[in-house]
Amino acid sequence: MISLSNAITRVSVCLVIITLVACTSNKIDENQPFDKTKIIEEVTSAVWAFHAADTARNAQQVIDLLWPESNMMVDGNRIPYSDLVAGSRKFMSSIVLFHTDWKDLKVVPVSSTAAVASFIFNDSIIHKSGEVTLSHGPNTFVWQKREDEWRVLFGDADHYANNSDIFTH
Repeated sequence: MISLSNAITRVSVCLVIITLVACTSNKIDENQPFDKTKIIEEVTSAVWAFHAADTARNAQQVIDLLWPESNMMVDGNRIPYSDLVAGSRKFMSSIVLFHTDWKDLKVVPVSSTAAVASFIFNDSIIHKSGEVTLSHGPNTFVWQKREDEWRVLFGDADHYANNSDIFTH
């Protein structure tokens, strides 16, 4: 389990990133209202496009949903964009099934060009080697909109081993 101090550190890092995204993307006037409902709809659609790319094992579609300067924290390890690209291609080519349920999706608009999306995932992965990986955990994406396109700027995911097969539930 993640310790309280690690959780506080991760939340603090996410808040700093969100603030930087909001402040540097298109020089937003904080006094101007933005359509939160529209942002929630657009980012929700982008999240489900990411899910579809994952379950289709389509590395290029996943990569196309990342900004070139994006990075992710996965199980406490920072992964830069170049490694995300190479790792996605390698991972997707090594599996025969990627079933993932994403639940409790929450999208929080931060500005007209930034939003945070978080959810709980439950993965079942069958590798070409025959190995089966069952895991679950939290995932958070910081989405940024540029020229009417939403992509992930930052992500954080923690994987915990499942004690039971999700296909039996």
